[in-house]
Amino acid sequence: MVISRLKQLFNLQRSRSISYDTDEYYDIIGDIHGYNAELNSLLSLMGYTIENGTWKHSERKAVFVGDFVSRGPDTRAVMKTVRSMVDNGSGYAVLGNHELNVIGYFSLDKRGQPYYQPPPSNKIQMERIRAQFADSEGELDDYVNWLKELPFYLNFGPIRVVHAYWSEKHIQLINQTLTRGRLTKKLIKEIVKGKSEFAHAVRQTTRGIELNLPKDLIIKDAKNIRRTNFRILWWESPHGQTFRHLSYGNRFVLPDYTVPEQILFPFEVYGPDQPLVFFGHYCIGSAPLAPAPNVCCMDGCVAGNGRLVAYRWSGEDIINESHFVSVEPA
Repeated sequence: MVISRLKQLFNLQRSRSISYDTDEYYDIIGDIHGYNAELNSLLSLMGYTIENGTWKHSERKAVFVGDFVSRGPDTRAVMKTVRSMVDNGSGYAVLGNHELNVIGYFSLDKRGQPYYQPPPSNKIQMERIRAQFADSEGELDDYVNWLKELPFYLNFGPIRVVHAYWSEKHIQLINQTLTRGRLTKKLIKEIVKGKSEFAHAVRQTTRGIELNLPKDLIIKDAKNIRRTNFRILWWESPHGQTFRHLSYGNRFVLPDYTVPEQILFPFEVYGPDQPLVFFGHYCIGSAPLAPAPNVCCMDGCVAGNGRLVAYRWSGEDIINESHFVSVEPA
């Protein structure tokens, strides 16, 4: 019991909030998804320059909200850029669901099989990433081990960063469960199985809150595929809301009538009195990136013919629309 408690305290200390320097400001960068040319253009646009092989800014630091891998043409180059900035103190990064896919696919069990067995479309993405490292034996494994050490969230005090959903309960559980602040093979296996409280906390932190659609409600997307669940906003109470109002980041239209209470479940609502929170994941595209004064989605959907977006935070406590910058796909 004593040893277990000491382990919890060690992990909590390791994952504690980052000390905030009042003279330091941050550029929060949305989901990159392997689009390295766009990342370079965005960093250059914001005044970052390359010093000794690393992008740096004299007064600011970059913060990556996760999902910087997969889909796009150059995951390898993006990981090199992000890792170099994190390792050299000019940037921070959190894990997204696509980083977890990479970790799970390229981490092997005792039989030499990936812990994460993806559907065909995701497997194609994973193999494309493997092909990008074909000329460098061991480099991909090194990057995967680095990904295992990235945090699931960042708390700078005035601002918070997470990939898909901020929950104090989930953060506490994740802190208590991680082994010396990193993902082990045991924990990766647990996440993939998805049955434990820890796996549930990780899933919602990196994928957001999703509700199952009623069985008698038939919704199909643009590819004529029936959808069985939908993503929802998590900064308003879901009770009494319509499907359409509650929907967030879905690529299909939901009906404008009230969500039945039977499909709802409890979750922490992020209130208007909480600090600014930045996240990615939802592929917003042309919709407003700040759906609430203290809530900001940074995923401009660059992988879906959108744009790569950053928010230049300079000490404000509500979102300032003039602080967004973006670049179009090359």
